[in-house]
Amino acid sequence: MNEIKLGKTGLKVKTMGFGGIPIQRVSEEKAIEVVRRCYDLGLNYYDTARGYTTSEERIGKALEGVRDKVYIATKSNQRTADGIRKELAVSLGNLRTDHIDVYQLHNVTNQEQWEQVQAPGGALEAVTDAKEQGKINHISVTSHNPDLAVEMVKTGLFETVLIPYNYLTTKPADELLPTCKKLNVGTIIMKPFGGGAFSNANTALKYVLSNPDCDLVIPGVMSVAEVEENHRVWMGDHTLTDEERRLIERDKEELGDQFCRSCNYCQPCPQGIPISTILRTESQVLRRMGWTESRVNSVKEAKEKLETCIHCGECESRCPYNLPIQELLPKAMQSLWDRMESRSIPQP
Repeated sequence: MNEIKLGKTGLKVKTMGFGGIPIQRVSEEKAIEVVRRCYDLGLNYYDTARGYTTSEERIGKALEGVRDKVYIATKSNQRTADGIRKELAVSLGNLRTDHIDVYQLHNVTNQEQWEQVQAPGGALEAVTDAKEQGKINHISVTSHNPDLAVEMVKTGLFETVLIPYNYLTTKPADELLPTCKKLNVGTIIMKPFGGGAFSNANTALKYVLSNPDCDLVIPGVMSVAEVEENHRVWMGDHTLTDEERRLIERDKEELGDQFCRSCNYCQPCPQGIPISTILRTESQVLRRMGWTESRVNSVKEAKEKLETCIHCGECESRCPYNLPIQELLPKAMQSLWDRMESRSIPQP
């Protein structure tokens, strides 16, 4: 089976792991079954987060008897030391363990957030203390901003970085992934399927696995069938066929001018409109995480904010993918609102 040392961590991980977002949407029994099937197939890296509702607790139950044979990663989007300490304590309890193998500062995507976590009393202070205390083994960061991620890994503070990368979100391959390889920072790939927006999951997974600069990919799964299909692709030939390349080009044509990569370069909006939330929730987030009370509230707040748009065009001028944001936002919001009222979830 494909196995590597994950950057400076020295952890011997399989090159495909488990992404813990989708198991929130199934019963606890099903979720535990999915996690255990991953373990039975030899996968040894399990990623979750304090913010993924029931995911930590379910993974903790599923892996309790084999904790010494797997690596567990979790994360927190708290920016202060106190916030991290509180969430780390909850995570340790949920995961039924006395230590986290890879602990990640979650979604540090703009300069303000980066400054917050570095400041006195910031998140980095708490994770450094926790590492000294043996509560975490390795410090990591996640981001949707590959340019900022390059800056962060160059500091030497992080042993791995978790970044979205797929055949529509290719920018990490330009500088971030090679820089990490040079600095021996482990690269963990999220969103290989574009949040469920792509036409063929197998092709999308092969695309990531075929890049030698990607150390570990963690596709999210919510059924045993998905686990087994991903495992089949992982164990096979990762060379893209001509037909698969045509599928990629078709997706690029169909999604290229409307697919939000959540880089958030369009921010800050002067009216506070959560642009990527509106553009991504229906096509990507709902497919993985479903409806929750907090998601309903965020959609309602987003709708109120969107109604204040002054059509200044600043978002479009900043978007590196030239998305027609002002045109896309009202359409996406209306469709999302309709789904919210019926609590429906789009199908792949």
